[in-house]
Amino acid sequence: MTRGFKLAACTLSAIAVHALIFVGTHAGLSAANAALKAYGPADVGSVEWSHRYYYDYASAALAGKVPYRDFAFEYPVLSYPLFLIPRLLVSDFESYRYAFMAEMFLFDVAAIVLIARHGGENERIAMVARRLGWYTLYCFLLAPLVIGRFELAPMVLAFAAARWWFSDRAILGGITAGLGTLMKILPGVVAAPALVWEASRLRTTRARGMTAFLGTVAAGVACWFLLGGTQVLESLNYHAARGLEVESLFGGALFLVGTITGAKVPWILNYNAYHVASAWGEKLAILAFPLQAVALLAVMWGFRRSGMADGPRFLAAAVLSFIVFGKVLSPQYLIWLFPFVAVLDDRTGSVARKIFLLACLTTTIFYPGPGFAMVLKHQAGPILLLNLRNVLLVWLFAMLVYCPREGLRLEKHPAGIENAVVP
Repeated sequence: MTRGFKLAACTLSAIAVHALIFVGTHAGLSAANAALKAYGPADVGSVEWSHRYYYDYASAALAGKVPYRDFAFEYPVLSYPLFLIPRLLVSDFESYRYAFMAEMFLFDVAAIVLIARHGGENERIAMVARRLGWYTLYCFLLAPLVIGRFELAPMVLAFAAARWWFSDRAILGGITAGLGTLMKILPGVVAAPALVWEASRLRTTRARGMTAFLGTVAAGVACWFLLGGTQVLESLNYHAARGLEVESLFGGALFLVGTITGAKVPWILNYNAYHVASAWGEKLAILAFPLQAVALLAVMWGFRRSGMADGPRFLAAAVLSFIVFGKVLSPQYLIWLFPFVAVLDDRTGSVARKIFLLACLTTTIFYPGPGFAMVLKHQAGPILLLNLRNVLLVWLFAMLVYCPREGLRLEKHPAGIENAVVP
């Protein structure tokens, strides 16, 4: 049996399992939502709610309205086609839900293929199966979020950009990262380690990837303003004006302090999420962006200091810096890390996968489990669990950035995967 046949069989098996996860999760959502509602607030954030949200946005375009210009739209410009395309294919809401989940499944398949090819043509099939197994486990644990949100799309663009940028396809990687940035900002963080790499070898790299990235973003922003006019600024201000989300590192810490001191931290429902009331969280919210920037700079410095040989590890850290230190830490954000953590190698990677597994398990208790509603009711156990999840993510970040690299340094490719060029 040839390696190509084994690789195809392994990939197709993973795709089949993921199809079962999608179908099974959708079938069990009604019971899960009913159970969640018994514990308190559940409408905002449910899978059906998010699908309705996307459906209404897409329907507005079919009614002749222009996003940003005629109605507020809080996501970057390239996220809108993700909502619109399924709506162009169907008319009623229930059919839209199936079409949207099918669209997300296609991105899931793309992620599986990219992970399967990550190690190049000479990698053992057992290693491919292990990586796909971890990715599948993460998807299973957060399955309601996987099928209910559009995070798989920016996740795939971020992972593809990272892989191509660091495997002799810098221009393609830069363009992909730019397109991802115009979809949900997050894929842009892969440019940080790439900048360090290209800047250290300007004679050979000629900053091709960074030029492609910046050019793509600039062209996209121009189209964005052409479509939405000055109302685009309202979309940007939407996120700037948000406070601390309850699940964030800062929000969880405030709830823990409140539990210890006997004070109930007030929360408010706005921006379609639950936030700490401004009287408690406004000053901390101001610190979030600078802390994200410092964390990303730490990733870039750690990457440079390591010899730039372990790209996947520092790319995962870059994504994590954006997630864990922001003022918003919605549970679906963990999806962005799935492929980056799944492909990590050596003992550090093995420990990282297990830490992230615990973070996913605790997140599952909050969504679709009853934990989040209990946090809003100021129950000590769930608040401790929320902070445990956040501490796990901080621990994972610190380990990825500061643990010494094992084995020999590989200088040719910063990703440490010499044969990872996509055919």
